[in-house]
Amino acid sequence: MDLNQKLIQLLIEGNSIRGASRILGMTYFNTYKKFLWLKTIVDLEKKKLRFQAKELQFDEMETIHHTKCKPLSIALVVNESFEILEAKVAEMPAKGKLAEFSRKKYGKRIDERAEKLQEAFSSVIGKLVALPQIIKSDASPSYQRIVKAHFPNIQYEQYNRAEKLRHQDRLHEQLSKKKFDPLFAVNHKCALLRSHIKRLTRRSWCTTKKPENLQLHLDLFIISQQFAI
Repeated sequence: MDLNQKLIQLLIEGNSIRGASRILGMTYFNTYKKFLWLKTIVDLEKKKLRFQAKELQFDEMETIHHTKCKPLSIALVVNESFEILEAKVAEMPAKGKLAEFSRKKYGKRIDERAEKLQEAFSSVIGKLVALPQIIKSDASPSYQRIVKAHFPNIQYEQYNRAEKLRHQDRLHEQLSKKKFDPLFAVNHKCALLRSHIKRLTRRSWCTTKKPENLQLHLDLFIISQQFAI
């Protein structure tokens, strides 16, 4: 395994760039430069990606850009085989109690979520061997228009939390309760990313300083699952 493969393996197994530099016996600066250089590999390898999917699931997970006042959204598209087909990082405004403070300190933030989700779908269409039979997501009202624009003739199902719990209440066996999760594949991958990418871990001082580096980190994870780096 060469140095590039070792670095990728460390970065997708829960290590920070600084932690990877200590393990490899390199300086942080050289490790960071090599991490940025890996974009050349990512750009080449992502063009080779091809997926089969009878079912697509998608969702958005949130993380932060150095501070909770600057949140980021990640649009994630997964197939029924638990493969991540695409992940796109988007800026978004702060919500709740932090919204006003965020505007005062950092100004009005743009909302790229719809744009990046559309980019993710466009990318996925180019990688699919054939179009899926069904697409699933949560019940966000903004999704309907975007999905129909890219997959006009594909069956689309949305699930809200109340509906899911209502179905679970009807299942008496514990095993059956575990089985019923129509969005299990994408929820599983969201949890896996938080576990395997250090900057996505909750309550960590390892945070994303540049959104483009988070995008690169996610792309490394995607190509590693396909080519077993």
